[in-house]
Amino acid sequence: MKTGVDMLYTRNDPTGAAVQFRQVLAVIPTHYGATYQLAVALDRSGKPGEARSYWEKMLPMAEAAKDETTAATVRRRLGLPAPSSEQGIQQAMMKAGLDAMLVKKDPEAAAAEFRKVLARNPTHYGATYQLATALDRAGKRAEARPLWEKVAKMAEGYKDQKTLDTARARLAQKP
Repeated sequence: MKTGVDMLYTRNDPTGAAVQFRQVLAVIPTHYGATYQLAVALDRSGKPGEARSYWEKMLPMAEAAKDETTAATVRRRLGLPAPSSEQGIQQAMMKAGLDAMLVKKDPEAAAAEFRKVLARNPTHYGATYQLATALDRAGKRAEARPLWEKVAKMAEGYKDQKTLDTARARLAQKP
């Protein structure tokens, strides 16, 4: 490893470094550092196609080790989005919707935010529930009803009795 790292970073010999890292992997096929450094060496020696398989092998290794810095580097190299980016976007929209409904007392604005979440993730449990609630608060009870039906089915599936009870109580009302 030390020789390979020296060849790669000090002597600027990525081809020679790749030979060294392959030798380590021949003995220890799951060696974390050798896998990563071989991917870097192959990239630097003009073999991105060959490097890709090592980057792909590296990603689950970095994730399992909870090495977010390396995982982020690997994702960038593979052209993958950060795993939490979509989740973070949806969380931000949910927060905006809840803020509109609970703090600003604006169920129309809240409904718009929850609709955005559902456009990205049609099975989002919380957004479905909150949109139904926002529509009720906005006086759009008929529009909310199908959402409450969906919430009831989802709550049954999740075995969420409290939410199921809330949905059934709402469905017992008209419209």
